[in-house]
Amino acid sequence: MLLADGVTWRRSQRGLVVRVPGSPPLLVEHHRAHVIPQIVSATSDPKDLVAGLGGTPADQQLVTDLFEERILVEAASDGNTDPYVQPKRFSLTRSGLEISGIETIARLLYRVVAPVVRSRLGRLFLIAVVVGGIVALALGRPAGPQVSEHPSIDALLGIVLALSCSAAHELAHAVTLVHYGRTPGRAGCGFYWGALCFYVDSTDAVTLPRRARVVNALAGLAVDVVTTAILLMVAQVSSTVLIYAVCWRVAILGLVNMAENALPILEVDGQVALSDLLDEPDLSMRSREALSRLLRRRGQDEQPPWLPWFGAFSITGGVVLLASSAYFWWYAAGDLIRTLLAGSPGDIIVALYLIVPFAAGVIFSSLGLVLELVTSRHTEAGGAKDATDSPAT
Repeated sequence: MLLADGVTWRRSQRGLVVRVPGSPPLLVEHHRAHVIPQIVSATSDPKDLVAGLGGTPADQQLVTDLFEERILVEAASDGNTDPYVQPKRFSLTRSGLEISGIETIARLLYRVVAPVVRSRLGRLFLIAVVVGGIVALALGRPAGPQVSEHPSIDALLGIVLALSCSAAHELAHAVTLVHYGRTPGRAGCGFYWGALCFYVDSTDAVTLPRRARVVNALAGLAVDVVTTAILLMVAQVSSTVLIYAVCWRVAILGLVNMAENALPILEVDGQVALSDLLDEPDLSMRSREALSRLLRRRGQDEQPPWLPWFGAFSITGGVVLLASSAYFWWYAAGDLIRTLLAGSPGDIIVALYLIVPFAAGVIFSSLGLVLELVTSRHTEAGGAKDATDSPAT
């Protein structure tokens, strides 16, 4: 009996978080889950593991589950679960078009970025950029027309800039993984409610130490602060309508996106960081289940007393945040949208590409927050289950 090849783990206050390569992380909830790696390293007999866990039929079932999940393998297999298969360069999945090789790009970027971040001069430069961005934001929207004579070009340039910032955000997660000695998974591009987006598989971070997990979760936001500051400064110093209007618009939308990511409300970077900080591997799901139980006047099953209140905060705060995002989105893009809708058929198509994905995301995300409370079901503790709130992007 051995841990399968490539399996990583960490102890959690609620059990053992385990990751099998190519599979979602699992949370093994058991009062003695923390001793599993120790027992496995000391014996090859599954019966010893069952006895070490307590020797009950439930413990026997847990060990069986660990073998079925390919966390444990028989010693005769030498830890190898499956023959190595060279991943395809490109593959089409439900998430979108995925590519391998992001690790190579991340390592090259790390060699460039690490000396800057580590040096005093580099840090002072980054601080100066952020301060410059704050000053540029305080100066307000640049005076003059907010849309050039070619609104489709405004929209397309804005899309390219926004996608570039999004790619930088995702690469930050990959570079941070490299810094901590882990391997970023495949990168991909897909459509979120119809809008093109990027993502990087960062699930290898789930078994890192707490501080490293929090840093990885917030790395993309750190890059967003810098790129948004640069856009704000460019908007203030440029005299060309196309440049200052597009940069200001993308910067404001970037601030909206940063708020959505940073606040621990939606199941994105901010909540992932808080989940790691509190060592609550499935914070979102547990908090909303706790709220559901509270509203139904059921017991809280020895859960922290603050958990249902966080669930209420995440749901109501999520609705408020999405409504606020819609307001600021219209503040930033309203002039462009109105101009496009009054233009040629091509302009109208571009306007719909901007409007439909955002509107669909806000509407269905808001409905999802409400329906999740209504339909949430209590999950009994025990066994192994998904240990993530959402993918770490």
